Amino acid sequence: MTSGYLEMQTGAGSTRSQGDHVFIVGIRNPHRSVLICVAITLVAFASIAWGVFDMQAAGQETLNSGLKIGLALLPAILAPLMALNFFWGMKVMARVRRGEKAIARWSVAAADLAEFAAVDKARDARGFEHINDWSPPREPPSSGIEVIFVPDAVLVGDTYFSLANKGFFRFTGVRMLGQNPPVIAFQTVTTYANRFGTRTTAGELRIPVAPLASAEAARIVTHFEGVGAGKIVANPDFYRRRVRFGLIGAPIFLSISALGLVLGPNDVSDASVSIPSLMLIIGLVAGIAMLILALAASLLGGAQRRKP
Repeated sequence: MTSGYLEMQTGAGSTRSQGDHVFIVGIRNPHRSVLICVAITLVAFASIAWGVFDMQAAGQETLNSGLKIGLALLPAILAPLMALNFFWGMKVMARVRRGEKAIARWSVAAADLAEFAAVDKARDARGFEHINDWSPPREPPSSGIEVIFVPDAVLVGDTYFSLANKGFFRFTGVRMLGQNPPVIAFQTVTTYANRFGTRTTAGELRIPVAPLASAEAARIVTHFEGVGAGKIVANPDFYRRRVRFGLIGAPIFLSISALGLVLGPNDVSDASVSIPSLMLIIGLVAGIAMLILALAASLLGGAQRRKP
């Protein structure tokens, strides 16, 4: 049970910064993220359609039509995948809150949370690699927060973190910190893209433990030590389902694209609206997105099955 189709965790969540770069990890408010991704998808496909209409009207590809189509292709591929990711995140977070597959659950009182935040702030000051991936609320709610662990993730307050030993956001170690209140600390690694390629940064995810939940916390540490060592595969079917989804979706969308190609020479639609051309481009874009999904899930699944 992880955060999404590609195990993407970027979203409206906790923020870490380094120089001119800002990194966002964890999932918070996935509903809003779905709406943003859907809006981007609609704008991207509208731009592609506009470019096709311009090309049909001019009888050839022009600079304007090429820019409208070319600049929209990448968002048209990535935004639907991100929307699926966050939609899946909504469902996952709802299941976690219901207690499905929970392996530990405790509530941190407001006073304990305030004490944790004070100590956590001092630890953040030690350097970038010590900044907590989870940001405690500035004003602890009077009812405190709930922490729920499932075999491959944690929901702390309103923020969800996937806890896998492979992927773009992963953990490399876990331990208990001897402070008051007790803390579970995961050493994390985040891989992100910039204009020069990819970059990896180290971090730490610290989760407060309720004073009466020490035994549960110890079990959590033992469990994730096993996950980190490759002795436990917390969700073995996760990537297989994504590969299957991509391999089913790809031929469907590519068939739509091929149908548009076949119908193109016999197009009798209005010159400004070419349905076969739209079928060709949209089917091709969606088919490529499904193939990317299947490839990424296959690679991550293979890495998950290999022991460190």
